[in-house]
Amino acid sequence: MSKHPVFVGVRVFSAGLAALLAISAAALGATPERHPSVADSAGFLPPSVLDEAHPYVPARPAAAHPVEKKIDDKLELFIFAVIGDSHIRFAGGPDSRYLKDMEDAPAILANYVRDINAHVPAVNFAVHLGDLTDLGTHEEFAIAKQVMDSLVCPLRPVLGNHDNFQSDHKQGWLDFAGIPSTDYSFDVQGFHFIVIDCTLDPYVTPYVDCSAGLRAWVTADLAANPGKPTIVLSHYNMWQRPWNPMFDTTRVYAEYRGMPELRQILENSGCVVAVINGHVHANRMEVHNGIYYIDVGATLVGPPSIRYFYVYPDKIEVAYAYISDRHLFDRVTALCPLCTDCFDPSLVCAFIDGSREQKQFTIPVAPCGGSGVTTVASVPGERPRVAVRRDADGHIRALVSSEATGVVDISLDDVRGRCLGRCNVWKGGPDLDADLTDDLADLDHLPAGIYFVRASLLGRAATAKMVLIR
Repeated sequence: MSKHPVFVGVRVFSAGLAALLAISAAALGATPERHPSVADSAGFLPPSVLDEAHPYVPARPAAAHPVEKKIDDKLELFIFAVIGDSHIRFAGGPDSRYLKDMEDAPAILANYVRDINAHVPAVNFAVHLGDLTDLGTHEEFAIAKQVMDSLVCPLRPVLGNHDNFQSDHKQGWLDFAGIPSTDYSFDVQGFHFIVIDCTLDPYVTPYVDCSAGLRAWVTADLAANPGKPTIVLSHYNMWQRPWNPMFDTTRVYAEYRGMPELRQILENSGCVVAVINGHVHANRMEVHNGIYYIDVGATLVGPPSIRYFYVYPDKIEVAYAYISDRHLFDRVTALCPLCTDCFDPSLVCAFIDGSREQKQFTIPVAPCGGSGVTTVASVPGERPRVAVRRDADGHIRALVSSEATGVVDISLDDVRGRCLGRCNVWKGGPDLDADLTDDLADLDHLPAGIYFVRASLLGRAATAKMVLIR
């Protein structure tokens, strides 16, 4: 029996989540305890397979001792942690509509802070993507500040719509953040970060407005920082999600004013790598026109996890870890099946948590302007071609051909359409030669059968049929 699987016959075709402070004095006042950080590998969830007989049960975090991240062949430039949507409320119990564990919200956020503080290697800064508070009151911001002041690294906050429910010209958030504006930018080790605010003031519930003034400021900021790999931090998702089992985003948030125009500005810059947002309370990742759009789940909704970004000169590795407090983890997660007034309660838990591929992936960083990055394709819209072969060393490789350049999303699916593995690779020339054995899946352990390798570039896709024999 060959160590590596053999394939015969390759056919290419087109494919179209009373009251406060159940927190000890040690959690908020004393030096942050170095609680064990959940090892990324211990918290992975497989792609969801849901049926009535086997309801979704997330993996319990196996927190033991802090586990050092395996160092890549090149040392990372820096690490940042991202969380969002803490919804700290002065008083409140569980929210069965949006699955928010209001009663435990401060304790949960404190656990996030402890885990980030305990991460090895040390985190350089942390991002909170907004909705730090639930009603935007002075009391809520005071509680949130007491918790977040325990961070041992700098905090880069983003304003969320709930933070302006008081419609006080966003002053409560500005006082918390200690900065003069809700829009700002900063640099870290050659990478540029832009923080944006698309919340109307005074706040109007269904409206999201990336105003002309904001768009002009973003345009000027990008022009003043040419050639720098750029990451945009936003509370709102920049692409509307057409369906969500927890709430209908298309109906409720029908007015995403200025977002298409803002996206075009980001694409035209040629240097925007990713947009990272909260708001939707679920973990998602999509690639549109070469830019990664990354949704990060809420701290008090669904299986609670932290997203970590390991930044290298030529790539960003995105990983995740569940919170270390098993009791809090179970309390938050237990709300999922109790969802009332949900569009599809059977899918809520898996949707909130997201698949492994939507929480762990690699973002390529390619040159832009000679010194930065770009992921925008040079030839939009062309359908790629994909073929599969086996090399003399036994490795199975995919050859993706197209005149377009950009990020190629490669997946391996079984005959039922279930994704068995996924990777994202930067394609800088007409041909991309990807090693599926190393990058996409453990092919040695796949049973004999029919599989499909799908390559997607700029929204156009092609698929190769692969038959494995043993």
